[in-house]
Order: sequence, then C-alpha cells, then structure tokens
Amino acid sequence: MDTNISDNNLDSNKQVHKHVGKTDVTQIKTQLQTVINGYFAIKDALVKTDGKSAAVQATELMVVIKAIDMDKLATNEHSTWMKVRQNLTESVESISKTKSISRQRDSFLDLSKYTYELAMVADLSSPVFYQHCPMYNSGKGGHWLSKELNIKNPYFGSSMLTCGETIETLD
Repeated sequence: MDTNISDNNLDSNKQVHKHVGKTDVTQIKTQLQTVINGYFAIKDALVKTDGKSAAVQATELMVVIKAIDMDKLATNEHSTWMKVRQNLTESVESISKTKSISRQRDSFLDLSKYTYELAMVADLSSPVFYQHCPMYNSGKGGHWLSKELNIKNPYFGSSMLTCGETIETLD
C-alpha cells in the first residue's frame, strides 16, 4: 500500500481518500459545504417552527464552524471566511441560545446573508437556491438558501409556507 502521498497531489476542495496503514482519512468535498449543510438543518427546523431543534442544530453548527481549518481553504474561500466568520458565529450563537422562534428567525436573517456569501465561493456539491420572501421583516423581506427549488419559508413556517420565490441558483 502506498502511504506516501504528496501534499501537492491533494486538493482540499475535492474528495480524497488517503490510506495510511488501516486508517482511512476522508476529506469532504469542501469545508464550507459542511457549514452550508448545518445552515440547512437550522432552516429546516425553522420551516417546522421548531425552536428547540433549531437551537440544537445551531449548537452543532458551532462545532463545525470551530473545526474549519483555514489553511485548507482555497484563497477565495479563505478571504470570504475571514470576512464573515465573526458575524456568522454571532448569528449561530444567537440561534443556539434561545428557543424563541421569533428571535431565531431574526438571527436567521443575518445568518442567511453570511451563508449566501460563503455559498457564492464554495465548491457546492449540488445546486443551492437563493430564495426571497417579500413579507418578512415588516415588508422589508428576507432571503434564505435552500436545497430545494420548492419554496418552504423558514420565516413564517406553516402559516405562509410557500410565500416567496427563487431569485438565484448557485452551482
């Protein structure tokens, strides 16, 4: 078994398997995708108007955020990560510290902004849909990201589940 793999042959944005003895070390397609996946879990909880689950998912996302190895980010990912990391962390912490769905949704508005910036530079594993609800935030509107083209509004849950539109597809 070849255990000598040059670091120059490893691209941190591609899925790679490195066998060292009997240990299989796998890097996911991109570190930022794990952050985006955590965001989706929070969004899904808010769609269900489940503040307890949103708080749990936000706590799990904090672990992911803290585990990001900036040295393995591509240059454009690193620049964007440094720009949004603090605000992203504050938004996630805010969601994790309350079970008030209203406060969580307010923090999710900011979280969506910073996650969108990450999604713009990330090597996404599948298309991501940038969606907008014109009714949220006293008519100022609110954006969010989704794995699905169908609208499932995290700002109003079941009371206005399909309010919104897809305004951009990221892939």
